[in-house]
Amino acid sequence: MRQKILLAMAVLLTIALMFVSSWPGEVAQADNLLQGMPSLAGLNIYFTEAGGEASRFDRSYEGLSRFAGLLRKLGASLHTLEWRERFPEDADLLIIAGPTASLSPDEVARLWAYVNNNGRLLVLADPLIDGSRALNSTGGLFRLMWGDMGIRALNDVVVLEGSGIPARPLDGEEDGGDQILGGTDDAITDFVTTTINTEHPITRDIESLAFFVARSLEVDASIQAFTVTPLVFSNSSFYGETVYDDYLDGEAVIAYNIGDDTTRGPLALAAAFENPVSGTRVVLVGDREFATNGGGLNTSPPNSASFIYPDNARFLLNAVTWLLDVEPASVPFPTPAATATPTLTPSPTPTEAEGETSQ
Repeated sequence: MRQKILLAMAVLLTIALMFVSSWPGEVAQADNLLQGMPSLAGLNIYFTEAGGEASRFDRSYEGLSRFAGLLRKLGASLHTLEWRERFPEDADLLIIAGPTASLSPDEVARLWAYVNNNGRLLVLADPLIDGSRALNSTGGLFRLMWGDMGIRALNDVVVLEGSGIPARPLDGEEDGGDQILGGTDDAITDFVTTTINTEHPITRDIESLAFFVARSLEVDASIQAFTVTPLVFSNSSFYGETVYDDYLDGEAVIAYNIGDDTTRGPLALAAAFENPVSGTRVVLVGDREFATNGGGLNTSPPNSASFIYPDNARFLLNAVTWLLDVEPASVPFPTPAATATPTLTPSPTPTEAEGETSQ
């Protein structure tokens, strides 16, 4: 009897070992993802959260936990900026991810002093809708950035007149190029763009990026003592709607109005600023959802390392490494499971999970 039990245990152990050897476990996949990726060990990245920004602790669709997880995997130390305390002297990078409340004059002054002294800043600026007045283009931080840096986000929403058509190529584009992801019956606001300036280190190997209700940027790329580089653009059919809130309230229709709306595209959606004298570097993206778990860092299967829009993750990592003067590297991600359409809510077909959560 004892021999039969031992034999059965041996068979079970053999099967288990065969299964483990044929399926790369979560730890193994995490290690594979780290191969060839830049190291951020010893660098301190601070996130602002007092103004309703997307949180690095939030694992919901609205959170930044996957972005934060990638940074931690690379060895970065992540912190929350406490405005009530002295500005941290060890801050290597500050990330402001879509505040919904305006920065106070004191906060803007402290932030501006940091930025102009070898400061590094990543800003994800959501449109001013649903009553938000954070990061208005004509005041506060963007007023200073436009005057001294030639870069700011405008008070609009990048839209294309449409009829709520399911995901499809944009007019005049071939399959695999720019695509509509979603929107409302009359306004297409979620899309994938392939109009990318690949001459900059951040976007050198980027092919397509997804945006989810973005605002356009104003960029002065003329010859100056500093360099401002537009990185990503919308399709030329889009324009900047300036009364999108009124449309949501049923008080306006989506229609391009000359003199009121931002001229039809291509419209800048992301840009980089560099001043070699002050050491300042800034990356501005006109969309908070570009980096959230349910937006640009959505995965299929859910909570896996398989990003539906892997270039969004690569762009964010490239932006961080460029801001921190760290050599960029090619970042491999597992192929995502199939979805019914490239929509905001994936519908994966049954498939074996390929790895650990990136949260």
